[in-house]
Amino acid sequence: MDYKYMMGVAVAILCGVINNAGVLLQKKAVNDVPAELKGKGFMATLLKSRLWWLGMFFQVALGMATFMWAQALIGPALVPGLMAAGLIVLALGSVKLIGEKLSFPEYFGIFLMIAGIALLGLSGLDIAIDRVREALALSNIVFHILVFTACMYVFWGIIHLVSLRNQKRKGIIMGFSNGFLFSLSNFWVSPLLAVIALVLAGKGNSSQIIIFIAACVILVSANLVAFYQIQVAFKYGQASNIIPVQQISVQITPILVYFLVFSLTPPSTLSAVFIILGALLIILAGFLLGRRQEELEKIK
Repeated sequence: MDYKYMMGVAVAILCGVINNAGVLLQKKAVNDVPAELKGKGFMATLLKSRLWWLGMFFQVALGMATFMWAQALIGPALVPGLMAAGLIVLALGSVKLIGEKLSFPEYFGIFLMIAGIALLGLSGLDIAIDRVREALALSNIVFHILVFTACMYVFWGIIHLVSLRNQKRKGIIMGFSNGFLFSLSNFWVSPLLAVIALVLAGKGNSSQIIIFIAACVILVSANLVAFYQIQVAFKYGQASNIIPVQQISVQITPILVYFLVFSLTPPSTLSAVFIILGALLIILAGFLLGRRQEELEKIK
């Protein structure tokens, strides 16, 4: 393994730690909002919280900077998996900082999530930025990207509507739907990195300029909605449950990108085994964490 790869791995893990530290701070700020203000005045109260803004700085500014740095070093397929290291921070921090209680099923679910994501990382689904730039010149790949983007929005919209109608598991379902927006954001960072240097240098062609504009619009809009929606989800569930369930869609979609969007094949048979096992562990982990949230709601 060369220095660039090892640096990319380290930055991706750091990104996961920073991102989940920001989530914890935001959740703490949400918990501190008085019950009588968790209705119409909810977001207005959050905007006055220094702790919430610190969490947003960690997640949006530092998190996005390290995320883009990691993608530039090792590509988009491995980064979301390596960021699972941040789930350890989330689990321990939820107990220490927020006072949330984790049971054995929750610890086991988080362990399965980390193991599954690690297997995806070891599968070798590497998509270099240069390869992305070359793929963007192919009409069939551009069509795949359009279909993928539309599907992510549709899945998010349908599942979000389901969350609004389900009072028992609203936080979990909303977190799951939110994952599709973050998946969309994670994907579009790659096309942005592939064309941004050419466009800003005035050397980009018309299609590259369109991709640049589309990436900017999608990244800004998807992240704004996703960050707002996750604050709402925090009102109905534990951060240590919501974020891992959100990771189901975040971690599965890179597989779809690899096989369906860019039409690539795994580097080896073992890679395919890692992909399948990793996906199964992630789904099982999400199920365990989701079931636990339902039990907590019944107790209340």
